[in-house]
Amino acid sequence: MRPPRLVPLARWTTFVGVVVALVVVTAMLLDTRSGEAPGPPAADMPASVATEHPAGTPAPPTDPPGTPVALRVPALGLRAPVVGVALDADGALVPPADARVVGWWSGGVRPGGRTGAALLTGHTVHDGTGVFDDLARLEVGDAVEVLTRRRVLDFRVWKVREVTRARLATSANRLFDQTGDATLVLVTCSDWDGVRYLGNTVVVARALRTGAE
Repeated sequence: MRPPRLVPLARWTTFVGVVVALVVVTAMLLDTRSGEAPGPPAADMPASVATEHPAGTPAPPTDPPGTPVALRVPALGLRAPVVGVALDADGALVPPADARVVGWWSGGVRPGGRTGAALLTGHTVHDGTGVFDDLARLEVGDAVEVLTRRRVLDFRVWKVREVTRARLATSANRLFDQTGDATLVLVTCSDWDGVRYLGNTVVVARALRTGAE
């Protein structure tokens, strides 16, 4: 399955209070309430700004995958609702309009599956109101929990990357591979220059054994 294509934010200015800042497989919205101009669609990602592999190898997920309804990241004090986001007629990923909501690419694999990258996108807003504002603070080994209606799926951060839009574009097929190793990928915008976001924060997590909620 090919990752979704991203298009310029101007196409989504009808979303209340936000404009799109997407990249190859995902993109974050910028809060237009601040009066700042939106940035261009995210793209490019550096080959590898990955952190070291966490101690021990996470076990393959043993519970069936589920449709995510919420995301918890204890290290960030984060708990947020998750909604499915889909592609439009042109194959572009349409993110949530609410900066406090996480979007899950519903056309891809579900979190907790045995193969493929489950993709979660979230807003970074330079005034501090975005759900993924602090994503770059995560460290290898930090817990990430995806809640479904039946269980909690437990992940541990494996890699944290700061990448340019260009590099993300060139590495998207590998990073968001739907047939490779099972991962959870969280993406948001980064590197605000006062006008637009120049890069992206990408966090890759791997599943541990899950427990019932």
